[in-house]
Amino acid sequence: MDNRRQPIWPIALITLIVIGIAPLLLWIRKSEPLALQLFDRDIYNQELSYQLAVLVLVVILIGIVYGLTGREGLAYLNLRKRDGTIRPEPWIGINPKATETWRHLGRNFAIVITSVTAIVIYFQVIHGDGLQLSLFPGILFILAFALTNAFAEEIIFRFSFVAVVTRYGFSPYVAQGLAAATFGIVHYFGTPGGIPGVLMAAFIGWFLAKSMLETKGFFWALLIHFLQDVVIFFALFMK
Repeated sequence: MDNRRQPIWPIALITLIVIGIAPLLLWIRKSEPLALQLFDRDIYNQELSYQLAVLVLVVILIGIVYGLTGREGLAYLNLRKRDGTIRPEPWIGINPKATETWRHLGRNFAIVITSVTAIVIYFQVIHGDGLQLSLFPGILFILAFALTNAFAEEIIFRFSFVAVVTRYGFSPYVAQGLAAATFGIVHYFGTPGGIPGVLMAAFIGWFLAKSMLETKGFFWALLIHFLQDVVIFFALFMK
């Protein structure tokens, strides 16, 4: 397919929308527009307020993507599609054997990415501080917030680009590049943060977009992001 004949405005539009949402997420985090006070610990109230506000944005964004792509775009939200052919990426060491598929790659990278995240979080957040393990309600909040945060960020920074780029016939590398750039930059102010956070988030953005494109589904992106966020929220909530 000749990509030059395809309309570029949908990609430009969704990119501008995501770029606009990125600083809005930082504003919501800082300003707490909902400011709920339901629990004894402020960190639980702050996170719940943030997650609910962001989910409103996510619903709006899904509606926009649907308007641009129809059912074809929404098909990428399928959690049952967990397998697919791996496109080789020799520059990053992805050279699948003939028998390897996304069931193998997804599982392996879930372990590697989660382990690397744990190491970075230890040195950026935990190192030198003690942890206080609160089984209830701490663990429940960690799991709930990790899931909703992973879902929201996958919709904003991966699904939006993957659905639109695929619908209009552009190279998958366009979606992966946009996912890497936006997710990487916003994490300069996140956890993990700074330059290490940018580099790690950019790679993860690129890789999880790749997972959606090649499996035609949401499973590995959501699972890997969820496992990462479990580690992050554990460190933040148990300090």
